[in-house]
Amino acid sequence: MSDPATLSLAAAASALALAELSATELLDACLRRVEQLEPAVRAFVTLDLEGARARAREQTSHDPQCPLHGIPVGVKDLIDVAGLPTTASSRVLAGNVAATDAPVVSHLRRAGAMVMGKTNTQEFAYGVVSAPTRNPWDLERIPGGSSGGSAAAVAAGMCPGALGSDTAGSVRIPSSLCGITGLTPRQRVVPMAGIVPLAWSLDVWGPMAADAASVERMWRGLTGAAPISPRLEGLVMATPSWDSTRADAEVLELVEQAVEVLSRLAPRSEVALPEFSDWDRPHGIFLNSEALTAHREAGWYPDRLDDYTEETRRALRHSERFTAVDFVTARRELERLGAAWEAALEHTDLLVLPTTEMAAPRIDELDALKGKGFRPEVAGRMTRLCRPTNFLGLAAVSVPCGFTPTGMPVGLQLVARDEATALGAALAYQELSDWHARRPPLAG
Repeated sequence: MSDPATLSLAAAASALALAELSATELLDACLRRVEQLEPAVRAFVTLDLEGARARAREQTSHDPQCPLHGIPVGVKDLIDVAGLPTTASSRVLAGNVAATDAPVVSHLRRAGAMVMGKTNTQEFAYGVVSAPTRNPWDLERIPGGSSGGSAAAVAAGMCPGALGSDTAGSVRIPSSLCGITGLTPRQRVVPMAGIVPLAWSLDVWGPMAADAASVERMWRGLTGAAPISPRLEGLVMATPSWDSTRADAEVLELVEQAVEVLSRLAPRSEVALPEFSDWDRPHGIFLNSEALTAHREAGWYPDRLDDYTEETRRALRHSERFTAVDFVTARRELERLGAAWEAALEHTDLLVLPTTEMAAPRIDELDALKGKGFRPEVAGRMTRLCRPTNFLGLAAVSVPCGFTPTGMPVGLQLVARDEATALGAALAYQELSDWHARRPPLAG
């Protein structure tokens, strides 16, 4: 067998089931990747090598009841793993070691997965850069965020699957920028306990892997859901006006090509939605007000002010300007926008659109313009097309749909009322395309 670290999670699970590969061999291959690439990619904040090796040695026989038997995974550093630090990539939580697994991690373990370690996140999930993690497709570019470490680890072959969390696109954005597949579920199928919050009303965890077949397997392992089959035929598919997305021309060209592929099996129509930019202000007030409240209730802000990064500190201070009237007004405006979306999509099964307005920007572009409004604008361009789904409780999957002329991945977002429809469409698309099979040159 070639290097097991190049296998998708679904392919690795098949090899394990057929005894073509052992859990120890797969883990060792992943750890070699970590040793080789982690100094450059910096996807992990904590590794549990001995714990993972011990669990791999225990998995000597395949258990068909465990969809993730023998699979090494990374877990975003917002999510508690017993015995490991949960720091939210912040000095504020330095020394905070989890006593127990978060329920979602317990579900992972029951499905047979082995936790390799904790992956990097933007501090407290508050942004889209995920420094210091680098994008495996170009180490001079960001991986996206806030689950950037999870996406980069999967793309680099350091682990076949990972857990992220999503409040306004934090699973889908890095999946798009790193050329992998990520699911944002429509509901909290397992409790959100043991996960550091960004905004309680919007937060949800999500599985991330190279392709839809792997994400589908993770979803089954995490929730006990029935197997999902590829499905597009019989679905009513719609796209918004491309002008309303404000996406770059190179992104729209690839998304349009993907829609043409999908339309071989599902008829396409265009649906009139409110401008995505209409969500900007009310969503910002709503999310930031909840975030500020979470940090105050935890006793972190303003008590630990000096331990925050400059960007998070600035965001929390900005959030203090919002009044209760601002929050209620923002909530009512979001409900109005949501009602307009629901009415427009009443007879639509699948909404197809770009995941982000742009591909991954260069880090030096961000650093050169820091403090001049560029980072907030980048955050807007990353999150704008993802925000509505969390508020409305819809399911969404980001799948790779091509590469820009500079060689950076672009993601296609498939939005549906439930995970089975969204994942079924993703599986069907990946039967008709091979973008998900591409790997960064450094990953071999």
